[in-house]
Amino acid sequence: MPHFFKPITWSANWIKRHNLESSDPPCALVNCSRPQSLWQRLRPRPSGTFLQGVFYCQPQCLETALINQLSRLRVMAPSPQSPNRIPLGLLMVARGKLTHIEVRAALEAQRRARYGKIGEWIEKLGFATEHEVTAALALQWGCPVASFFDPSVIHFPGSIPLPILEAFQMLPFNYAAATKTLYLAFGERVDHAALYAIEKILDCRTQPCVAGRKTIARQLESMRQIPRPSDVEFGPMKDLAEMAKIASSYTARLSPEAVRLSRIGRFIWLRLDVRTDIRSKIRSITTNLVFRLSTESSRPLPFTLPFRQLNSAAPPQTT
Repeated sequence: MPHFFKPITWSANWIKRHNLESSDPPCALVNCSRPQSLWQRLRPRPSGTFLQGVFYCQPQCLETALINQLSRLRVMAPSPQSPNRIPLGLLMVARGKLTHIEVRAALEAQRRARYGKIGEWIEKLGFATEHEVTAALALQWGCPVASFFDPSVIHFPGSIPLPILEAFQMLPFNYAAATKTLYLAFGERVDHAALYAIEKILDCRTQPCVAGRKTIARQLESMRQIPRPSDVEFGPMKDLAEMAKIASSYTARLSPEAVRLSRIGRFIWLRLDVRTDIRSKIRSITTNLVFRLSTESSRPLPFTLPFRQLNSAAPPQTT
């Protein structure tokens, strides 16, 4: 009879010797009670999803963590926008491009119209060219000036949803694969909070530069004519429960390998990376969910977990 149990003992020792009992990383949810079967332990690849780099073993665990993250980002106070070092008008006066009278006239026109940037009014009134305003803007923010570029030929592992690009008047300018650095060109105000949020979503470094306001606007307009099936926008939204329901529905249907999310100004951006096997070639397909937040505040869901305060991006402001 003891000889009958020897193969079972050998199998157990073989599993221990090859460290197959814990091939899946542990679930990050504290109250996860899912028992692991032998088949799940022997899987060569984790069967769950990574959210912000943390593993969750099943859809229910991911949904709980996702609701908690959305609640945290929804009620988060925007980071204050950093002030300009020197006002654009005074900078152009110091460089001899404008006079004090012209600056006052541009400011008065902006005040009466109640819209637009000061640089836009300087151009409209004919006091300076777009190139001169762009050069002053680059000096103001300490960034280089981007030359002519075509975003369609820029190849980098990821994409930024069009609503976010339009809100911040920015475009990808270049990507250095060797250093994983993405250069973003701004047509108006350089927003460092947005750059930081993009870094966390795309797992890369970001560097700002400045381009002509009209050039950025033209490129964005042309991008609107191109279908972007991977970008799905919702909003404006003030119901956190509805937002969580939509996000959970997409993660349950797509079963992404990794999910990242962040708040960028008035948006919450979820990036879902789905790994597919097409003709024995592993490819990663990305779906971007963009929630445009309502200006009205909403209370967090009562069943969210404790959390720590995170930094967030700030919405663009008129200067």
